[in-house]
Amino acid sequence: MKKIFFILSISLVSSFVKAQTGIGTTTPVNKFDIFAVKANPATSGATANGNLRLGATVGDHVLDFGLSSSSTYSWLQARNKTAYGTYYNLVFNPNGGQVGIGTNSPATTLTVGNADGTIGGEILLNPTSTQYEGGQLIIKRSLIGSTVDWTIDQYGTTSSNARLRIFNGNSEINGIAILENGNVGFGTATPSAKLNLSGGGIRIHTGFGNSTSRPALNTSTIGNYEIRGTGGFSQLDATDDGFLRLSAGGGTSSGAQVSIDLSGYSQNSEMNNNIVMRTVGVERFRIDEYGRTGIGTSSPWSKLHVQSSDGNTVYIESTTADNNGMMVLNANTSQNWSANWHEFIYFRNQGNNIGSIIGSNGGNMVSFNTSSDYRLKTDLKGYNGLDLVNKIKTYDYAWKRDSSRMYGFVAHELQEVIPYLVSGKKDAVDANGKIIPQSVDYSKLTPILVKAIQEQDIKIKEQEESIKKLNDDNRALEQRITFLENLIKSNTNKN
Repeated sequence: MKKIFFILSISLVSSFVKAQTGIGTTTPVNKFDIFAVKANPATSGATANGNLRLGATVGDHVLDFGLSSSSTYSWLQARNKTAYGTYYNLVFNPNGGQVGIGTNSPATTLTVGNADGTIGGEILLNPTSTQYEGGQLIIKRSLIGSTVDWTIDQYGTTSSNARLRIFNGNSEINGIAILENGNVGFGTATPSAKLNLSGGGIRIHTGFGNSTSRPALNTSTIGNYEIRGTGGFSQLDATDDGFLRLSAGGGTSSGAQVSIDLSGYSQNSEMNNNIVMRTVGVERFRIDEYGRTGIGTSSPWSKLHVQSSDGNTVYIESTTADNNGMMVLNANTSQNWSANWHEFIYFRNQGNNIGSIIGSNGGNMVSFNTSSDYRLKTDLKGYNGLDLVNKIKTYDYAWKRDSSRMYGFVAHELQEVIPYLVSGKKDAVDANGKIIPQSVDYSKLTPILVKAIQEQDIKIKEQEESIKKLNDDNRALEQRITFLENLIKSNTNKN
C-alpha cells in the first residue's frame, strides 16, 4: 500500500511540474500567467492597482507591476502600499553588471539600442518642471581632482533666450549655451552671433616649432592652423570665393567699430582678393589683388599709394644714434643709367609732374628738378636782377641750437623782396605755442642771381669799352704830345 501511494505521489508531482499555472486564466501559456483588470498606476490611495506586487512582511514599500488601461504600455512602480503618492527608488544591478535596453549584449553600464541599428539608441529627457526647465542630465565629478558637478539641460523663459546649457555647478557662464537660432556662447548665456566668446580667448595649437617651414597654401582642405571664410552655397573648403571679417566694437554704431576684411574671389571688383582695414568704420588700409597697397584710398595704383587730407601724410622718425639712412631709394639695376631714366621721386599736382629727383650722369649723380617747360609759361617779361639782389640783406649768423655759423638770409626780410622764395608766415606758432618756422628755397634765387650776373656782365663790358676808348684816346693824346715835343725840340735846335 505504501508503495502504491509513493508511485501516485511521484506521478502527481511530475504532472504538476510539467503543467502551466494560471491566475485569472484557465488557459495559461507560460509556466506562470497572471491576468487581471488593466489599470494605470494610481497616484493616490491604497486600493488594488496593477497585476503583480512584490512586498515584504515588514515595511510599507512595495514594487507593483501593471498594464495600462489607457494605452499599450506596461509599468512598474516602487511606492508605499498604504499611500500610492509616496514614491521610492528603483535600483537596477546595485552591485554591478550592465543594463541593456533594446539589446541583449550591453557594452556599458547602460546601453540603449542594438549595434545593428535596427533598434534605435535614443533617449528622451522630458521637462524637469512645469515652467522654464527642460530635460536635464547631471554628470557627477570625479572622485579625485574635480571640484564641481556638470549639468546638461535645456532652459529658457522665452523663445529668444531658450537654450541648451552645458555648465558646472559654479555658474552657467562656466560653460556653453546654444540658443534655438543656432547661436553658440562660451562664457555667456545670451550669444548674439553664431559663435560668441566672453571672458576668454582662442588658442590654435598647430604643432609648429621654431624651425618649421611655412606651410604651403591649402586649397581643397583647411589646415589645422587656419581660420577660413568660405563662400557660395556649398560652404566647402575647395570653393574660391569667401569672406571673413574680424571686428571689434560698433555694437550700436559703425562709427565705433574697427574691422579687418579678408575677401577671396569675387565678381564684385571692389571685393576681389583683397584685404581691407578700418577704424571708426572708415577704410584706412587696403591691399588689392595685384599687391598694391593703399593708405587712405580704396583704389591704389602703385605698390604704395598714400592719400590724406592731413597736414602731414607721412612721418618718418629715427631714434638711433646713427640713422644710416632714414629712407633708402635703391635702383638695383645696371640698365638705362646713361639715358637718365631712373626717377627716384616724382612730384605731381593733380596728376601732372611738377618736379622729380632722378639719377643722372650715368648714375653717378642725383638731379633735383622742378618743372620749367615753355609750354607751361606765358607773359614772359624782363626784370632787373641786380636791383633785387641789392635789396636782399645777407648775414653771418649762428644757429641757436648748436651755435654753428653760416651765411644766409632772414626769411621774413627776404619775403619782403621776393615773396615766393619764402614759405610760412612771420612769428607763426601752432596751437601749443610751438614755433612754425619760415623756410627759404635757395634754389629759386638762382635765376635772379644769373640775371644779376648778366646785368653786371653788361655793365662790365660797357665799362671795358669805355676804358678801352679812354685808353685809345690817351694813347692818341700821348702820340700828339710826343709829336709836339719833338717838333718844338727840332725848332729849338735850328735857332
